[in-house]
Amino acid sequence: MLGEEAITAFGAHLVRQGRSRKTVIGYQSDLRRFAAFYAARHNLPWSVEETTVEDLRAYLEASPGQATTLNRRLYALRSFFKYLVRQGIVSSNPAEMLEAKRTVQKERYALPAHELARFIHHIPHPHVQAAAWTMAYTGLRIAEIIFLRMDDVDFEEGVLRVEHGKGDKPREVPMCGPLRTILSNYVEQHRAHAKPHERFFATPSTGGLSPTHINRVLKQTSQALGYRRYVTAHTFRHSFASNLIRQGVHLILVQKLLGHSSPTVTSVYTHATREDLQQAVQTLSFEEVQP
Repeated sequence: MLGEEAITAFGAHLVRQGRSRKTVIGYQSDLRRFAAFYAARHNLPWSVEETTVEDLRAYLEASPGQATTLNRRLYALRSFFKYLVRQGIVSSNPAEMLEAKRTVQKERYALPAHELARFIHHIPHPHVQAAAWTMAYTGLRIAEIIFLRMDDVDFEEGVLRVEHGKGDKPREVPMCGPLRTILSNYVEQHRAHAKPHERFFATPSTGGLSPTHINRVLKQTSQALGYRRYVTAHTFRHSFASNLIRQGVHLILVQKLLGHSSPTVTSVYTHATREDLQQAVQTLSFEEVQP
């Protein structure tokens, strides 16, 4: 089977599995990148049955990018050939013979609650400030924020209905009292005449907010406050999770609020500061033993 035919069939399989459009496009893009490499290497169109582990290894070695990018491409090939094996198109999965590269997990950048509040108070744009309070109080991703509609914010029930979560998985996130007040005031002052299907966070000129605009304002605020490391929209999500965990909220509850599929993913937010470590060792107390 030629590569393009197999890629199309694999894409349809992913759609049937309920994978998001972004995921399907990403997998197919990575596979087409390999198809181009194979054609140049062999001067022939890519035939999936003829693919060897040497082809895959040569492709990954020639591919630019960091370890996370190369691992993503390897995982795409593994999933693709696993599908072909199940369909009886190939007899084995050559990608299984290759190991993923080791990656160094960067510690997430998070701000303590008081510093986060100080930062938000200094945001000069009301639309971005309201969005920032929402991210700080709910941990929503920036994509979830910008696609939030007027009727997704239920003041009566006190929840935000996230319809465009990662992997297209909907979920409900509770609003605390302060956030309900902030968003109610925002609607009254800036979105009083908005229709139910319209974006919740929106400027009059554009009818929405873009990730670029939000992060630009956050960068400007970081500079104004003299931060050496800029605050981004994702900093609010990291801070939300880290602050909940430091308050003793169970990891499973934080996982549900963030919309993670596994608590393993959520565990990266369990920061330990020098003060945390100092307090931990102070809990030890041994009676002196006479020699």
